[in-house]
Amino acid sequence: MGDHAWFLRCSADEVADRAVLVGDRGRVTKAAALLDNPRVLNEDRGLSAVTGSYQGRLMTVAAFGMGAPIAGVVLHELAMLGVRRFLRLGTVLGIGGTSLGSFVLAEGGVRNESTSGTYLPLGFPAIASHGLNTALRSVLSAGSRPWTAGLIASYDGFYTEMFAAEPSRAAETQARMEELGRYGVKAVDMETAAVLVVARAVGAEAASLCLASVDGLSQEKLVDGRTEAEVELMATGMTALASVDD
Repeated sequence: MGDHAWFLRCSADEVADRAVLVGDRGRVTKAAALLDNPRVLNEDRGLSAVTGSYQGRLMTVAAFGMGAPIAGVVLHELAMLGVRRFLRLGTVLGIGGTSLGSFVLAEGGVRNESTSGTYLPLGFPAIASHGLNTALRSVLSAGSRPWTAGLIASYDGFYTEMFAAEPSRAAETQARMEELGRYGVKAVDMETAAVLVVARAVGAEAASLCLASVDGLSQEKLVDGRTEAEVELMATGMTALASVDD
């Protein structure tokens, strides 16, 4: 592939040395509104990507849709183009006492998805970058939104492992969420663990900061203020990412 990405359809000279990874392509639009001189790199397959400047630092924002496999593809391609720092900004189901509408900073991930296992053995830990998390903690502490830090468990099966759509799965799913919470897991998603492991495998560093948009136990969804919370999430993450020196 060299200096041109297969799926992202962009080249090494079009990306920055640091990137924000989002699931919803709509968040790329939200991020672009915060960037100076944003340049759209790709729209193919819904893998929207844009590069621009934020607080004087060039950064790329790329969407992967949903799930660890494609998150891994997007991260891998960007790394091959020269990106060395990645920050996942997305949404999670809050558990373990995490309040709806708060931010969750991943100290590490529980590897219950399959993608990371294709990169490194399961004995390899999914740990966030110390430097990125230090920067994120600084920005979070200066803000007004409640936040927590801990583990994020990642799964492949949304309706089979994370969110019970059928009554027959409700008890099993609730028991799983309660057990995870007892062990210090603060949220569940589909990508964080893979992002942390894949980044390490390809010689980069990564972190994950997410908005608890659903209560993983009651299944209550964040409605009021969600748009504002997502914009705040983007600004918080991008401020931290911009502050990290080369």
